[in-house]
Amino acid sequence: MHSLGEENNLKQKFIPAARFNLLTPLFDAFCSLVGLGKGYRKKILEVMNIPQQKLYVMDAGCGSGSLAIDVKKAFPDISLCAIDADPQILRIAENKARKTNQQINFREAFLQQLPFPEKSFDVVYSSLVFHHLTSDIKEKAMKEVYRVLKNGGRFLLVDFGKPKHTLFSVFSWFTVLFEEGFDNYNGKMPELMMNAGFSNVREKSRYRFNIVYLEGLK
Repeated sequence: MHSLGEENNLKQKFIPAARFNLLTPLFDAFCSLVGLGKGYRKKILEVMNIPQQKLYVMDAGCGSGSLAIDVKKAFPDISLCAIDADPQILRIAENKARKTNQQINFREAFLQQLPFPEKSFDVVYSSLVFHHLTSDIKEKAMKEVYRVLKNGGRFLLVDFGKPKHTLFSVFSWFTVLFEEGFDNYNGKMPELMMNAGFSNVREKSRYRFNIVYLEGLK
């Protein structure tokens, strides 16, 4: 548990999904406009490849819930918990899930202080969240993900990585200049995962805009 002062301090630090609260209702439209809509989510589902069985899965930073809804549709047998630190976008996600009749447990929470016991989940995935986090919070968040994963569990981290071609690194530079993407741009995410305890960390695939699909095992 953390004090009210710590809670308020965390709330002041998090960056909304669309960076500014006023833009949150436009988040889905923006994602589709820049090519991070259905095709992007479909690629995540392919890389994730969850077995059709009763598993406990967490969406670590669910945003507007579009990916969580697609995951639940693709793998209906799983128990899915979707967390986000932004209460405004969580309300959007809950309404969308309700309209599509998808049973998803939404929780307001910070990645660096997950409100779950050790070894609660079989799979944790995170999409385009970690470039919002400072280096120290990235480290704490990865350790928390490791803590709540069961032995043999998987962590799929989807976020900006080290660009292979500078010409196509506009989005990567944006995350460096305006957010916290320095570790991403310098290719340090696999190292941070290994430092948190993950083994067999590997790049499973890439998407446009230097988005990398990393997987680590507990």
